[in-house]
Amino acid sequence: MARALKYVIQLAAVGAIYFFLARCCRELASTYPTATAIWPPAGFALAAVLLGGYRVVPAIFAAAYFMNDASSVPTHVAVATAAGNAFEAFAGGLLVNWWAGGRNAFATPGRVAKFVLIAVITATISASMSSSVDVGVGASGRIEQVDWEKLIAIWFPRWLGDLTAVLMITPPLILWVTERPRSFDLPLLLESTAIFAAAGALGAIAFSPLAASLPSAAPLAVFAMLPPIWAALRRGPRDTATAALILFGFAAWGTIFGGGPLAWSAHEGTPTLILVFVIGIAMPSLCLAVDAERRKHTESVLRDTRTELAQAREQFAQSQKMEAVGQLIGGVAHDFNNLLTVIVGNLNIVQRHLESLSEAPAERLRRVINNAMRGAERATTITKHLLAFSRKQPHDPRPLNVGELIHGLSDFLRRTLGETITFDIIAADGLWLAEADPVQLEAAILNLAVNARDAMNAGGKLTITTDNIRLDEGYCQQHKDLVAGPYVRITVSDTGTGMPKDVLERVFEPFFTTKGIGKGTGLGLAQVYGFVKQSGGHIEIDSEPGQGTTVMICLPALPGHVREEPAAEQKLRVGDAAPTILLVEDDHDVRAYLVEILRELHYRVLEAHDADSALGLIDRNDVRVDLLLADLVLPGMNGGQLAEEVKARQPEARVLFMTGYSRDAINSQWPTDPDVEVLHKPLMQDALERTLHATLNQAR
Repeated sequence: MARALKYVIQLAAVGAIYFFLARCCRELASTYPTATAIWPPAGFALAAVLLGGYRVVPAIFAAAYFMNDASSVPTHVAVATAAGNAFEAFAGGLLVNWWAGGRNAFATPGRVAKFVLIAVITATISASMSSSVDVGVGASGRIEQVDWEKLIAIWFPRWLGDLTAVLMITPPLILWVTERPRSFDLPLLLESTAIFAAAGALGAIAFSPLAASLPSAAPLAVFAMLPPIWAALRRGPRDTATAALILFGFAAWGTIFGGGPLAWSAHEGTPTLILVFVIGIAMPSLCLAVDAERRKHTESVLRDTRTELAQAREQFAQSQKMEAVGQLIGGVAHDFNNLLTVIVGNLNIVQRHLESLSEAPAERLRRVINNAMRGAERATTITKHLLAFSRKQPHDPRPLNVGELIHGLSDFLRRTLGETITFDIIAADGLWLAEADPVQLEAAILNLAVNARDAMNAGGKLTITTDNIRLDEGYCQQHKDLVAGPYVRITVSDTGTGMPKDVLERVFEPFFTTKGIGKGTGLGLAQVYGFVKQSGGHIEIDSEPGQGTTVMICLPALPGHVREEPAAEQKLRVGDAAPTILLVEDDHDVRAYLVEILRELHYRVLEAHDADSALGLIDRNDVRVDLLLADLVLPGMNGGQLAEEVKARQPEARVLFMTGYSRDAINSQWPTDPDVEVLHKPLMQDALERTLHATLNQAR
């Protein structure tokens, strides 16, 4: 019912407007015969069909019929004239939609030219039908009896009236509907007003009866070109068509009422002069406006493209810089792991030996060693951060419920933030499982919370929000290594001091910090950045001075059911005889420390610095090896290849690897057997002891 009512109202509105225009023009023509050179209803009818569709054609036919029928003309004449008017609008709309782009007929100069040609063709339809009825074509039944001179004399003014109306009235109606002002802009509004005022002033001087007293007003028509050209270069097709219509209104005024340079009495060729005006000023100006608009659009697109290209270059340069720094840091951190294995391990040995002593010097040594141990542990943490930034930190992704993890951290985070900061968690329902390392995710959230706390010295609010999101191809193309698909988004927002743009551009750089000396290492956000990138996710940070900071982390999601199986516990079973361990490590200090630990744990140890030396020990001594403990990265033959050779000689031997690299960094050398465990440096004695027992006591 609503659609039917809307259609009825539309038909009634179109019919009423057409009837009113036609009635006024008919009354005007009866008083001023020269007014027949202009027929505005034709222009309105074509605009109504283009804007409202072909369903408004019946309203045009009905309005034209009632208007002609009210003029006391024969019924068949009224029907024929109404049919011609309606068919002219229908055919014009059909051709414009098919050939000139429909409502977008004024989008390119080529389409404007097509519109002019269509107007010439369709204006012929109504003029031919009404003129034929007036001279009796078809009623007499004989074509040779037609007064062709009379037919042409009637047909030409009507054709010219329809053509003029279509060219002058249809464009501004279409453009004002399809190009409505999107926002209020006072300078542009004032400029448009100035253009219309100039068009009115020049039209009054050059074309209206007011110019009748001027001795030679006709040359002033040249200045009438200025407002449309001004509008074409500055304000676009809509204002250009409007300025031309204002000028044409004054020209029509002078033509109908007399007195102007285009008055019928002044020139017998007045209709031709009007047509020349339309074609010579209005249509070229409209083409110029369209071309200028397209050029502005092209320049705007080019500017945007250049801006995007500059941003892409900047992002690429930043990515290259971060990648280079990451590679450097990854290599340095790997060497640090070997050094820390030696330092921390030997400190542990000293601590155990001092536990049996009670003298005062021993107590002092314990305090000194404990201080050294705390420093070594801090160095270990920094090294992990460095590896995380370089995406070489040992990574253990697994299906993870981010909402549960954050709620589990809530008490700890509240204690960390303090009483002056309000903490809130907003979790979405039906949150997908994310694929990430839970330990590193906890560290990342803690880092962000600590940064937020430091930015809210006077108190504030920290909000952590989780929800599901899908990143499309268009977004992912703007960010390197990001794949379109489902993600779990974690948004951390604070009401702190915020950051200026120059600081925001560097927040992910390692060792960059805005805190005072001794208050921060500058590795917190670098670790978060590395963790997110290593997880295949994306991180963005938005901040303005005084407006707080928002960090958005997107982690790859695993939609649907993902089963999480707890690891089976293994019982420790160690035989009576001391197992023999073949230790292969190319770093002398690390090897010496591990030999000390293994012997302290009562293992028999054979040590070698590379694979060839290890195989030589087995072959020469004819010794049974219970377990091969080897570094994955060795000079010459790597750890995996060495394990294959040892297993070929002694199939019962167990294998345990160690490395300071992540799987991503040495994926080609990583063991493919899921039962083979890999220890990550730096190696602590407790973890090493547990893993050795578990590996040696595995069911064969």
